[in-house]
Amino acid sequence: MIMHLDMNSYFATVEQQCNPYLRGKPICIAGKGKNERTVCAAASIEAKKYGVKSGTSVWQAKALCPSIQIVPADYQKYQFISRQVFTLLEEYTPKIEIFSIDEAFLDLNHIKTYTEAAVLADEIKLRIRTEIGDYLKCSVGLAENKLLAKLASEKQKPDGLTIIKKDEVVTILEETPIEEICGIGRQLQFRLNQLGIRKVAELGRYPLVNLIKLFGTNTGRLLKQMGQGIDFSYVLPYFEFPAEKSFGHSYTLPSDISDPKEAQKVLLNLSEKVGRRLRKKGFFGHTVHIYLRFHDFTSFSGQMTTHSIQDGFEIYQIGLKMIEEVNSPKPIRLIGISISNLSQEKDITQALLTYDQKRERLLEATDKINDHFGEFTIFRAALTKIKNRIENIPDGRNKRIM
Repeated sequence: MIMHLDMNSYFATVEQQCNPYLRGKPICIAGKGKNERTVCAAASIEAKKYGVKSGTSVWQAKALCPSIQIVPADYQKYQFISRQVFTLLEEYTPKIEIFSIDEAFLDLNHIKTYTEAAVLADEIKLRIRTEIGDYLKCSVGLAENKLLAKLASEKQKPDGLTIIKKDEVVTILEETPIEEICGIGRQLQFRLNQLGIRKVAELGRYPLVNLIKLFGTNTGRLLKQMGQGIDFSYVLPYFEFPAEKSFGHSYTLPSDISDPKEAQKVLLNLSEKVGRRLRKKGFFGHTVHIYLRFHDFTSFSGQMTTHSIQDGFEIYQIGLKMIEEVNSPKPIRLIGISISNLSQEKDITQALLTYDQKRERLLEATDKINDHFGEFTIFRAALTKIKNRIENIPDGRNKRIM
């Protein structure tokens, strides 16, 4: 038996938990302030009644709901609450898969009946409200696999508990639109609708040979299984995650910039965050990738392989070399930088030169201070004007040890 727990309107509800003034009001969580170009990262339960949802632009949100309040995102706060929720869940089973910052799957195969599982779900919901935050709500789904448990948790929001038993699967699949199944995005929904497939059960009845012809062997078989409510994947705890293959950050600018110096500051900020994550996870990287998107949605990408590095400033210097090769005068809309071709620290020869040894000790000391007092307590002077504008960027994969 699998449980899927979904924190409802998570970012918005956390803000309402922390600020009682926002409770009961339509709010939108946005990354770059009230008046700049951005989209809603999350909408409160009250805002959703007006049609505002994740991905809605701020100006559209204001048009749909003139009284909506735009609240800047605070990802460190959301991660802090998530850690508390996941720690609570670990009291019930060690087999927990962190599906996102506000979702988790629990393997409950040690529980024999749905009645017992429902009692446990109610207990978890109550403990979240009483021990973490009385305004926090979650929806829970119980089913025989992850696909159906995720579907069940979507059925009653907010604060619902839905069970899909084995003998109910056929009926539910006949009634459920395909876009409600996890993994069916807009483009795939459109293609399936063109085939006359609108309900999940219709996908399950569609000839496998045709699905393979249209979508390829792997995707075709997966779609067929999804249409039949079949999911062979198991709950994957964080300690079984495959190793990272790259670390990176990108940022869509609040407004297009033409000043190269401003672009360089953004690049430095992103590079420092990449270096910080490398060191936290104990990796060095060798290949730096740069990506720019311009105001007309054309783009530039490049990569450069170098010696093993984990210093954000070195990553920045390599990225800067590639940016300087771009002779386009077009304003920049998005900047991204990442590093791949990773090696673990234990496999890298220690620095021999005195200069390099001093720099490593400096980075280690800086990391310790920032770990204790918060990100960017110590930072390069060049970031003074830019850091507060873009420091709330979520980090990589959502693992238990965020």
